[in-house]
Amino acid sequence: MKNLNKNAVAGIIGASLLALTACGGTAASDTASATHKITVTVSPIVDVAPLYLAQQQGFFKEKNLDVTINVAPTSGARIPSLVSGSAQFALIGTADMLQAVAAGVPLRAVGVTTVTTNVPANDTGKVYVKGTGSIKSPADLNGHTIAVGSLGGGGELSLRAALDQAGADSSKIKFLEMPLDSMPNGLQNGQVDAISSIAPFTAAAEASGARYLMSPGAISTPGAAQEPVVAAQDYLAKEPNTVKDFIGALAKGTDYAAQHPDAVRKILPTFSKTPQALADTMQLPVFQSHLTKAQVAVWADLMLKYGFIKQKINVDDVVPQGAN
Repeated sequence: MKNLNKNAVAGIIGASLLALTACGGTAASDTASATHKITVTVSPIVDVAPLYLAQQQGFFKEKNLDVTINVAPTSGARIPSLVSGSAQFALIGTADMLQAVAAGVPLRAVGVTTVTTNVPANDTGKVYVKGTGSIKSPADLNGHTIAVGSLGGGGELSLRAALDQAGADSSKIKFLEMPLDSMPNGLQNGQVDAISSIAPFTAAAEASGARYLMSPGAISTPGAAQEPVVAAQDYLAKEPNTVKDFIGALAKGTDYAAQHPDAVRKILPTFSKTPQALADTMQLPVFQSHLTKAQVAVWADLMLKYGFIKQKINVDDVVPQGAN
């Protein structure tokens, strides 16, 4: 699960609104050309594999789309690019997108590549504790510290909700931000009592002797949108046909990813730092191309409940009718 640091939201909003004022919204596609040029900004994670597969398989060319993929690891870089028009689409974690929407950035979810699973063993996010420690259940974490990849985002949100549903009290647990690759050492040296990791970093946790405790997403947000395809509202209004063509081609790539996991494993090292040996064995997310409002609403409701946003979000506005 990807996270947007809460402290970065103000900077993102300021940059986005400044870009909107300066550029007057997104630029329209070149209607004089039969081929529409599109830029998509992503983080180099497995959830965006359908985009690269759609490119590889020629699904975009079938729709006369010339797609450029730009990598921007943080949501703080991807969100302003949509409003300025330097990118027409981005793949962004649902909670990150909703935090921006709540702060006034005109973003809309028009598709999705991955959703959370309802099968704990298949969840790409997992919580681990020391193999020889005294923590045997989520309730045992009360009064202890859990490491998370980033504070204030979707990972922390789903974890808090899952802990409360599993018998713990998240208000009595300390959450400490820690790099994912540092978590196994942090757990072993006693810096934290548990770690909330994601694939492929879960492999390192298990190799270090850490013991699996729970799968947050499968508990608190099963079937929810994990990596939505996001665009600026202005662009949707100006280029509805191009949006339809792009989402259709990407959906084809997402369905292809779901049907060909070996293709996902093969292409992942070409755009990420995941070694092939790890890509061959890591837990893959659930690839799904159909986006529903309910898949986004579950996040919006949890964000309001846990104070990640101040006011209820109208999901009908965030997910346009017929977007996917």
